[in-house]
Amino acid sequence: MRRFHSLAFSVSRMLRGTLVGGLLGGGLVGLAGCERAVSYPAGLSWGDPALPTYTSQQRLAVSCNGDDTLGFVSESAPDTPQLLGAAAVGNSPVEIEGPHHLTSSSDGRFIYFNLSNYVTNGGSGPHGAHGTGTVPGYLVKLDARTGRPLGQVLVDRSPGDVIRSHDDRLIFVSHYDLARLSDALARGLPSEQGYSSVAIIDAASMELLSMTPVCPTAHGMGLSPDGQRLYVTCSLSDELAVLDVRDPQKPQVTARVHVGPQPGQLGNPAYAPYALAVDAGGLVWISDNKSGDVRVFDPATMQPDPTRVVKVGGVAMFADFSTDGQWLYVPHQGDDHVSAIHTKTLELRELALPKEACLAAHALRVLSPQTAAVVCEGDHLSRKGTVVMLDLAAWTVRGFVEVGLFPDGMTRLPAL
Repeated sequence: MRRFHSLAFSVSRMLRGTLVGGLLGGGLVGLAGCERAVSYPAGLSWGDPALPTYTSQQRLAVSCNGDDTLGFVSESAPDTPQLLGAAAVGNSPVEIEGPHHLTSSSDGRFIYFNLSNYVTNGGSGPHGAHGTGTVPGYLVKLDARTGRPLGQVLVDRSPGDVIRSHDDRLIFVSHYDLARLSDALARGLPSEQGYSSVAIIDAASMELLSMTPVCPTAHGMGLSPDGQRLYVTCSLSDELAVLDVRDPQKPQVTARVHVGPQPGQLGNPAYAPYALAVDAGGLVWISDNKSGDVRVFDPATMQPDPTRVVKVGGVAMFADFSTDGQWLYVPHQGDDHVSAIHTKTLELRELALPKEACLAAHALRVLSPQTAAVVCEGDHLSRKGTVVMLDLAAWTVRGFVEVGLFPDGMTRLPAL
């Protein structure tokens, strides 16, 4: 179902065309006389723009790499979800800067998202031009009610995942810097020269507290229940990195553990761990892209549990737990299915997402005991991505709606 974007998005795109047309077509004619002093009537004010009406309802915010927008999707009617509007984001109105993944404060007042600076013509494969950025990206803080940016901080190249601490104090940003690893391998440098970093940012001040090299192509992240450990997937080295983050200004990498018994070579992994989810008991459930499975890391032993490996078939992506913790719902690409894994018995249930509803399932979010949402990427070029609503009890698809180009992240916002 196609929906129109918000006025802010439309005006932003209009300005892009006007700016480019004016500079290229008419030279600098529009700048003539800019040195003249201009006086305005006393008390003249544009006033504040009207707030979007949809901020008064619970909704999902979705990051869309391919058109520099955050889309907002309704939750109230899962059979007929609607695109309520979209906010244009980014620093340059004439460049695609690739908002990639997002999170929100626990009260929903603030949205934090990455400007990745790596989407060049959308790329190819399940993650577009993922990891090929040549300039640093940003973490941006947005007012969820007004859509206005409140601050941003420069991070590293190709920012990947973004999560917040349980107490809302800190934001963590991983970096999937494939270019750095490729350069190190091509030049025969030590593997440490190809490590990607994890940034820790103060959520209130947007101050960068630390930037720590962790492992090659760091991406999916999750915190231990006590918030003292950060777990990070390292895709192209088949590792899970463990960081002690009790001091956010001096985090320490305490372990890098292979996720499987027979890891591949650096740059040619056997498993390619990409995303993870941490359950209430502290177990880390790792989604592997290449081996198409989910593996469990036990922090009590600091090793993967060889008895907990579940084959899901496709490219396993960002998963979420049921509200009671009994099921892990894993979307996967290639076949665009969702696998439900019982966290105790490892019983497996499969749900096929209709081809018209989903292409390239990327992330799933449980919304209630009965409902979940899946964000699907589309083809990154002309076919827009979608948000698909699931009925978890009936184990069926309820409805879907188109959002922007190449969506990949999703967070839930309350009525404000």
